[in-house]
Amino acid sequence: MWEPVRFLLFSTLETMSAFALMLAIFRLKVKNYIWPGLFVSLLMNLQSYLMREEASMSALAPAISTVLFILLITTVVKVPVMWSSIIAILGTFSYTVVQTAIMLLFFRGVPTESLATSVEGSALQAASSVVALGVTYFLLKFKIGFAADFEKFRFKWEHVGVVAFIIFSLLASTMMFYLNNMLLVIVHMVLAVGLFLYYAIRKEKEEF
Repeated sequence: MWEPVRFLLFSTLETMSAFALMLAIFRLKVKNYIWPGLFVSLLMNLQSYLMREEASMSALAPAISTVLFILLITTVVKVPVMWSSIIAILGTFSYTVVQTAIMLLFFRGVPTESLATSVEGSALQAASSVVALGVTYFLLKFKIGFAADFEKFRFKWEHVGVVAFIIFSLLASTMMFYLNNMLLVIVHMVLAVGLFLYYAIRKEKEEF
């Protein structure tokens, strides 16, 4: 009983910290997107847990999480998809650098394969999150970061492409998970895609 709770709690803290860091790097106000970010973080980590425990497909979890970050930033933060990709990948890489540095400094003696299911792994996630949130606060407080003109990279009819990509991702993921008898993961993808579709359609109505 404790293991799923531990995994979701510390993984959600980690995901939210990474999300906050990636927004802060580009001077985007984190507080405006806390609730959508928290909802998607929970879905990401539920997906990661189910893939790890039931499908032995944990290697796919980071890639799927990155795609969800891109869609979240595109549809909720309303940044063009090209910039969303840059923000998501750069932010994820930056958080990974922070976590790797902490792991080498304080958890060098812990076997890497045991971190995902150990107290030491949770401690690493918590420490990495605290450092990432500290960096986030510092960047926002002193207005440090990239100030890009996102609109220059917005494609015409981009919202149509976002919706199409969401639908394609849902179909592909559903097929993949169905073949592995993962009904719960399919439900997760439906919830995630539903959220992104809602924001994408609302964005379209606001623009026209």
